Amino acid sequence: MMVLDREFRFKSYSHFYEKERADVKNNTVRKIDLNDDRFLDLIAWAVEGWNDGEIQIIIERGDNPDECFIRDIRDITIYNDIMIITWNEN
Repeated sequence: MMVLDREFRFKSYSHFYEKERADVKNNTVRKIDLNDDRFLDLIAWAVEGWNDGEIQIIIERGDNPDECFIRDIRDITIYNDIMIITWNEN
């Protein structure tokens, strides 16, 4: 059985970070990189499914990595080479 990561860390920059932290924008859109294990694990979770609270996203402020927030992932949508990760509001 494959062990998948349960926390996924992404950087976000000032304007987006503030909107995301405030849950005005409760998702991130990323180009899928199959050389990045985060995307491989997220694809596996999208296929296999998960229970509420089982996987989280950590959004780190790009210009200050010590500033971050964590949310439970509620949806992973894949369209062509794009992944949209949506989280539950705080």
